[in-house]
Amino acid sequence: MLVTWFGPGAIVLPDGQDWKPEMLTVYDNIQRPVAEFTRVGTGLTVSFIVFENHSGKPSAQGCREDAINPILEHDAKLISKRVDGEVKNENGEPLATTAYLLDLKLPGGHHQHNLFGFLGNSKTCAEIHISGVAETPGEDAAMNAILAGFHPDLTYQPDTQDYFFLASLLFKNSPGLAAPYYKSSLDAMPNDPKFLTPRRIATDQLVMSLGMSGDLKDSRAVAEMAIASDPDYPINYYNLACADAEQGDVTDAKLHLQQAFERRANVLKSEAMPDPTKDDSILKLKKDKVFWTFVLALPRN
Repeated sequence: MLVTWFGPGAIVLPDGQDWKPEMLTVYDNIQRPVAEFTRVGTGLTVSFIVFENHSGKPSAQGCREDAINPILEHDAKLISKRVDGEVKNENGEPLATTAYLLDLKLPGGHHQHNLFGFLGNSKTCAEIHISGVAETPGEDAAMNAILAGFHPDLTYQPDTQDYFFLASLLFKNSPGLAAPYYKSSLDAMPNDPKFLTPRRIATDQLVMSLGMSGDLKDSRAVAEMAIASDPDYPINYYNLACADAEQGDVTDAKLHLQQAFERRANVLKSEAMPDPTKDDSILKLKKDKVFWTFVLALPRN
């Protein structure tokens, strides 16, 4: 499910051997998640986007204006044969569409054929963008078939698993983009002892994603809040020690490492205590001989 971290709406992403995932990222100040695929055997690239409707029009047409107008303004000299229209998807829902050719400025006058479809309400827009370069009737038919299968759910309320799954994918390449999704996963998580382990994992990931993206202030704040509510979990203290080390604070780094390793028996069954001698953050304090002697003396699993 492709979802935003802040509102309703979802697109069920394609799967199966006919679809090859190419990219997952978030555009526009982490406001517009986009997933890009290639349709195997067709030469088509297909992107899916969910975003908040800022057009002031609670309709697919409003969403089209919100997305297409900036493109037209930027690439006006390269765009030709623009056609706006409306088609119904397989569920009978009307999609606002835009099609145009984009001059690729390549020898031989090649163009990119673009087809967009939009569904929207007052809060949420869902977009599909299909592109190819063949400019043949067969390509047109394939693009229209994909468009007909586009049926997002604008009222879907994402749950903690939706947020966490997307965050985990984003984290691999862009920890900063993952942070809002990890936070939303935590916010959506029931306050129930059954969710203690998922909460610990999501918190750890949020702290790391913030820290790795350079937001040490918020990373520290999340770790401190976690300690207040879950004082027995050692990784919360370890994460604080890493933040201390990043900021050159030897005294607090030593204190929080000590607190972490005193609680090492409380790690999750599937994890082990990190090795601080191999941690990039802790290694920044290696030149302090007293501190590093302390680190080397910490117990190992």
